[in-house]
Amino acid sequence: MALHRATRAAVVNPAVFALTLLVIRDLQVATFAVFGCFGLLVMADFGGPRRTRAIAYATTALAGAALIAIGSVVSFSAATAAIVMLVVGFALSFAGVFGGYIAAAQTALLLAFVLSASIPASVSAIPTRLAGWMIAAIVSTLAGVFFWPWFEHASLRRRAADACLTVADLVAAMRGGPADEAVAGRVQAARAAVSAVKGEYARTGMRPSGPTRKDRAFVELVTQLGQVIEVAERPFHQRRPSLRPCIREGDLLAAAVVETLRQDASVITGAPPPAIRELEAARRAHREALDRWAADELRAGRTADAVLDGLDVDHTLRVIAYLTIALSTNAVIAAGREPDDAVLLPAGIPRLDGARGVATRTARTIRTHLEPSSTVLHGSARVAVGLALSVLLARTLGLNHAFWVVLGTLSVLRSNALGTGRTTVQALLGSIIGFAVGGVIAGVAGRDSTVMWIAMPIATFLASYAASAIGFVTGQAAFTVMVIIIFNLISPAGWQVGLVRVEDIAVGTAISVVVGVLLWPRGARRDLARATAGFYRAVRVYLGLAFSLVLGEDRDADIGRTRADAERARDRAAEAFDVFLNERGSKPLDPDAAAHLVSAGSHGLLAADLLVMVAIDLGYRATDCPDGARAVESQVRTLLAGFDDLADRLTSTRNGESHPERPSEESLRRAALDCLRGSGGDADATRGAMAVVIAGEWVENLVRVEVDLEQPVDAAVAAAGTHWWR
Repeated sequence: MALHRATRAAVVNPAVFALTLLVIRDLQVATFAVFGCFGLLVMADFGGPRRTRAIAYATTALAGAALIAIGSVVSFSAATAAIVMLVVGFALSFAGVFGGYIAAAQTALLLAFVLSASIPASVSAIPTRLAGWMIAAIVSTLAGVFFWPWFEHASLRRRAADACLTVADLVAAMRGGPADEAVAGRVQAARAAVSAVKGEYARTGMRPSGPTRKDRAFVELVTQLGQVIEVAERPFHQRRPSLRPCIREGDLLAAAVVETLRQDASVITGAPPPAIRELEAARRAHREALDRWAADELRAGRTADAVLDGLDVDHTLRVIAYLTIALSTNAVIAAGREPDDAVLLPAGIPRLDGARGVATRTARTIRTHLEPSSTVLHGSARVAVGLALSVLLARTLGLNHAFWVVLGTLSVLRSNALGTGRTTVQALLGSIIGFAVGGVIAGVAGRDSTVMWIAMPIATFLASYAASAIGFVTGQAAFTVMVIIIFNLISPAGWQVGLVRVEDIAVGTAISVVVGVLLWPRGARRDLARATAGFYRAVRVYLGLAFSLVLGEDRDADIGRTRADAERARDRAAEAFDVFLNERGSKPLDPDAAAHLVSAGSHGLLAADLLVMVAIDLGYRATDCPDGARAVESQVRTLLAGFDDLADRLTSTRNGESHPERPSEESLRRAALDCLRGSGGDADATRGAMAVVIAGEWVENLVRVEVDLEQPVDAAVAAAGTHWWR
């Protein structure tokens, strides 16, 4: 992809620059045309199908034209330009949370405004500037759509399809009962396939994570594939049962899960939708058959212990079946189709389509991240303040090419002071190297522009290719060389242009360091701890409501609102994790430990979803076994207190000081056995006993989650408390 992008830029940029400088002969047109092409073809470089790609270029061109007009109007005053830069910088930076083409266009749009606001001009210059920008937009659109386009969107979907197939193989291996080593091998293969999807996603210029229904569904699908692997790797049943429910419905459910996952791989790449209705029917049939099996065994005199162990056997399969229904529905939506209306959609499915759905998801995303603890809010404020200061100082000090100062600030401003400091050194080093190389080229060329024109395609190619394919220092050096060539062609000044660039970059990077020190200097590691703590607290509330429903307590609570709160908290934690991973410099917290923190919260959210479904959709309530329900409820309170303790440690940087009480597995098992014995094999009473069994299974599973979180939480607390300069 980097090669495609760099080749396009190396051909198009010099051609547009030559047209505007040598034929049109207008310096304003030439400046906005050449930097507009670089912004649209290199900084944006939209992906996706040709039609949507063209729409993205056109929309960005119109937005950029509006920003150029606004920037030109306010360019007369340094203070006014800085204030407007603050607003525009925050808005564009915050909009990146929507992903998709919006995130891809961010830097190009910032470049358009920075150019117009940093270079003073009268209102009469607006048409000329817009002419240059629109030339760049038209040429870039044609080049991006027809000149060696890279369809990474299709590649991403193929990887997602491969991941579905490997996860299907994993589920088939689990049901087939091979040796543990064989299942472990399938788990590793499935993890590698899902990691490949995430890696492709990270490299994709047009990330499918925007507010549209299809985009959201695709992201949820990838998340649910990872959850299936986690559930398969940590099966719910820990004991070796003396009695297994050899019911035909179990084999049919496993076969339906595997077949649906394989059909998901096909629908992602354009085939007909999977048979989700059949999978839902198989899941319900299995639940009913399991109830009948338990009642029959108890009536036949089988001990409650043996029956309880047998009931636990297929719990993992049932959870995977629920996840498969959810990810299959998301696969259908991501493929642009409508899910089956006869299937009860799992929680979290993007139900609303069209303009109303986009508006709803947009409002939800804004509400999610306009929180004091939001990493997105912190990053957007940091960028806005840094860019506004850059515009103000560059204009006040009367620096030549003031927009370089602003670009220097933007290129090195990171989510913590230490990361910014390291990037500052890299930016200066790259600029000095570029200054040396560009100075040699300028010295050799002298007044002869031919050498410069020959060097420009090479410099443009390297500036486009190096930043993503080689490294930040090389990218800075190549961009500096390109800038020296461009401005020597506009107004020959030799190596002095490079010296000015180094000086301006130094000012911009110094501003970045100051802003990084003053605004949340610990960056994403502290935000990750706080966002994860908020996630745990929101999940704890949702779990409390879900358990109370299964255990027979009718609470007057808004389940939808409670789940929405937990989902927003999950999104904040996920965004903080993404920022943490992309943060340059050393990481005091291991990325795997950080990933475990967020995935554990998602596991709690999944548990609550399933408990709500069991109580409301399937009608399992523990009303026929009140004593057992009270016993389990007591253990639930202990479980939820554990989540509170983990959240408190993450927010107070209190490391390892508490030893919370854990729910008693013995008490949970005793409650389930008493309910099963008391049912006597009666169908209705067995159903109430099964509610106690299900609740107890989830308490035991979530206890293991809490225990496994002890070390990652300690590591996150230690990282959050580390001084910002370390």
